[in-house]
Amino acid sequence: TQTFVPGLTAAAIIAPWPIEGAMNGALFTDWIETQLAPVLAPGTVVILDKPSTHKVAPAAEALRRAGCWFLFLPAYSPDRSGAFAAPLGPRSP
Repeated sequence: TQTFVPGLTAAAIIAPWPIEGAMNGALFTDWIETQLAPVLAPGTVVILDKPSTHKVAPAAEALRRAGCWFLFLPAYSPDRSGAFAAPLGPRSP
Protein backbone atom coordinates (compact mmCIF):
# COMPACT_ATOMS: atom_id res chain seq x y z
CA THR A 1 0.00 0.00 0.00
CA GLN A 2 1.21 3.48 -0.81
CA THR A 3 -0.20 6.66 0.65
CA PHE A 4 0.24 10.11 -0.87
CA VAL A 5 0.06 12.96 1.63
CA PRO A 6 -0.26 16.49 0.20
CA GLY A 7 -1.13 19.89 1.53
CA LEU A 8 -3.55 21.91 -0.58
CA THR A 9 -3.69 25.69 -0.81
CA ALA A 10 -5.81 27.92 -3.01
CA ALA A 11 -2.83 28.14 -5.37
CA ALA A 12 -1.04 24.79 -5.31
CA ILE A 13 -0.35 21.39 -3.84
CA ILE A 14 2.38 21.75 -1.23
CA ALA A 15 4.53 19.37 0.80
CA PRO A 16 3.78 16.25 -1.27
CA TRP A 17 4.96 13.13 0.54
CA PRO A 18 4.53 9.56 -0.68
CA ILE A 19 4.87 6.88 2.00
CA GLU A 20 4.83 3.10 2.01
CA GLY A 21 1.91 1.74 4.00
CA ALA A 22 -0.97 3.37 5.78
CA MET A 23 -0.89 6.68 7.61
CA ASN A 24 -0.60 6.68 11.39
CA GLY A 25 -0.14 9.39 14.01
CA ALA A 26 3.66 9.15 14.07
CA LEU A 27 3.94 9.42 10.28
CA PHE A 28 1.45 12.30 10.21
CA THR A 29 3.50 14.15 12.84
CA ASP A 30 6.67 13.50 10.82
CA TRP A 31 4.99 14.93 7.70
CA ILE A 32 3.89 18.03 9.61
CA GLU A 33 7.34 18.58 11.12
CA THR A 34 9.52 17.82 8.09
CA GLN A 35 7.37 18.65 5.07
CA LEU A 36 4.42 20.93 5.84
CA ALA A 37 5.52 23.26 8.65
CA PRO A 38 8.73 24.39 6.90
CA VAL A 39 6.74 25.76 3.93
CA LEU A 40 4.01 27.52 5.95
CA ALA A 41 4.15 31.13 7.01
CA PRO A 42 3.35 31.96 10.64
CA GLY A 43 -0.36 32.69 10.96
CA THR A 44 -1.35 30.16 8.28
CA VAL A 45 -4.62 28.37 9.01
CA VAL A 46 -4.41 24.61 8.46
CA ILE A 47 -7.75 22.81 8.02
CA LEU A 48 -7.74 19.10 8.75
CA ASP A 49 -10.29 16.36 8.35
CA LYS A 50 -10.98 14.16 11.35
CA PRO A 51 -9.30 10.75 11.17
CA SER A 52 -7.69 9.77 14.45
CA THR A 53 -4.26 9.96 12.81
CA HIS A 54 -4.69 13.74 12.53
CA LYS A 55 -5.73 14.20 16.15
CA VAL A 56 -2.37 13.51 17.76
CA ALA A 57 -0.84 15.97 20.22
CA PRO A 58 2.67 16.02 18.68
CA ALA A 59 1.26 17.08 15.28
CA ALA A 60 -0.76 19.87 16.91
CA GLU A 61 2.32 21.02 18.81
CA ALA A 62 4.39 21.05 15.61
CA LEU A 63 1.80 23.35 13.99
CA ARG A 64 1.81 25.61 17.05
CA ARG A 65 5.62 25.83 16.98
CA ALA A 66 5.37 26.89 13.32
CA GLY A 67 3.01 29.69 14.37
CA CYS A 68 0.03 28.15 12.57
CA TRP A 69 -3.61 27.90 13.51
CA PHE A 70 -5.43 24.65 12.89
CA LEU A 71 -9.08 23.68 12.67
CA PHE A 72 -10.81 20.34 12.21
CA LEU A 73 -13.63 19.95 9.72
CA PRO A 74 -16.97 18.95 11.22
CA ALA A 75 -18.12 15.38 10.78
CA TYR A 76 -19.87 14.83 7.47
CA SER A 77 -23.64 14.84 7.85
CA PRO A 78 -25.52 14.79 4.54
CA ASP A 79 -28.78 15.49 6.36
CA ARG A 80 -27.33 18.82 7.53
CA SER A 81 -25.89 19.88 4.20
CA GLY A 82 -27.61 22.81 2.54
CA ALA A 83 -26.70 21.37 -0.87
CA PHE A 84 -29.22 18.58 -0.41
CA ALA A 85 -31.95 20.94 0.78
CA ALA A 86 -31.94 23.05 -2.39
CA PRO A 87 -34.85 22.43 -4.77
CA LEU A 88 -33.66 20.72 -7.92
CA GLY A 89 -36.61 21.50 -10.14
CA PRO A 90 -38.23 19.03 -12.51
CA ARG A 91 -36.42 15.73 -12.84
CA SER A 92 -36.35 13.59 -15.93
CA PRO A 93 -37.52 9.97 -15.61
